[in-house]
Amino acid sequence: MKVPHLNIEGDKYQQILLCNTNRDKKDYLKSIKLRYGGKYNKVPNYFIEKTGKIYNLSENDTTEYYLNGYRDSGVIVICLENLGWFKRRSIDGKFVNWLGDIYKGGMFEKKWRGKFFWDTYTNVQVQATIKLINTLCIENDIPNESVGHNVLVDGIEHFKGIVSRSNYNEYWTDINPSFNFSEL
Repeated sequence: MKVPHLNIEGDKYQQILLCNTNRDKKDYLKSIKLRYGGKYNKVPNYFIEKTGKIYNLSENDTTEYYLNGYRDSGVIVICLENLGWFKRRSIDGKFVNWLGDIYKGGMFEKKWRGKFFWDTYTNVQVQATIKLINTLCIENDIPNESVGHNVLVDGIEHFKGIVSRSNYNEYWTDINPSFNFSEL
């Protein structure tokens, strides 16, 4: 596995950021490839599909992944395939994601950030995430410590270790409540 090393003068990685795709693998990879005529630069460093397969998506050491104004040059971004939240359609009672796609799998129920139903992460996906995190922490001298939850944390941009995107903003819903942080 190719591990990125930051080459920005005087800078180094201090965080690993976990986030979701909020769509399936095929649609997500297609969207980042085609967006802005193929010049989309807000691409995560790594993508882990539900089967546990890991992709290195960023040809550069850094990514312009959206952190709402926070400095992101010292962050390695790992995006997990996950559909995010669902709502129940009143017309037929079916569960749909934010794109309106009907969901047929199992889900996790917990009220969090105004949503109730969540896509789950697979065991092989979580194990692949742990393996990648362990490698990245060793190779980049990042403390293998996690915030351990998915709620907003004041001063998160100064934390050295593993965080989720929802630690940066109270409106983001990734990593969702179905993720077992105790495994990290």
